[in-house]
Amino acid sequence: MKNFLLKTGLTLAFLTLLTCNIGCSKDDPVGDIEKEITIDMANEILQIVNNHRTSIGKQILEVNTLAENLAEEHNMFMIGQGDISHDNFSKRADRLFDEENAKGVGENVAFKQVSAEQVMTAWLNSSDHRKNIEGNFTHIGISVVKSQSGVYYYTQLFLRK
Repeated sequence: MKNFLLKTGLTLAFLTLLTCNIGCSKDDPVGDIEKEITIDMANEILQIVNNHRTSIGKQILEVNTLAENLAEEHNMFMIGQGDISHDNFSKRADRLFDEENAKGVGENVAFKQVSAEQVMTAWLNSSDHRKNIEGNFTHIGISVVKSQSGVYYYTQLFLRK
């Protein structure tokens, strides 16, 4: 009987620890899903941009990792501010000029649209944003981040090499 109670007690203790390790894990499956959704949206924006560019005889844009990272950082900054802006654009541009030997740089920002189609429609209906999308660029970095309050923030960084 003692062995049975000891084994049962150890089994229960093990299951409790296992459950806590799984249930108390720092992994955030909801956050992972949100990240996947925003990555999918960024990829969809890239596809829409490149489809639009080819429809007007322009070359497609290649993804640039530094531009993507800078776009992501800027989205996080805007979320912290609670508004969109081009604040510190010159610093992002300088990094692209210095580290990627960019010859030209442009930026589009937006927020509150809930899909890639909506944000691209808004940008294409704005002459200044359209100029960047249709501009003489070769590379792009796109970031989409959803704030804790559920608002999507978008940044596109364009560069010409």
